[in-house]
Amino acid sequence: MARIVVYLPDSEMNALHQLAQQEYRAPKVEAAWIIRTELQRRGLVASTGSVEQSKETPAPQPEAGGAA
Repeated sequence: MARIVVYLPDSEMNALHQLAQQEYRAPKVEAAWIIRTELQRRGLVASTGSVEQSKETPAPQPEAGGAA
């Protein structure tokens, strides 16, 4: 697994710690989760099909009227 270093202002680091605590994750894990979900949202990496992902993006709805 690759490693990166991200420099954050104190306010952003505090927000990351607060969010991680709310989600019961370590701050490093929370940061990785945020990056991964944004990459998935933009279609840059394949979705893992997790429950959290399905909450954020609604399932496509079938078209009314059937096939033409």
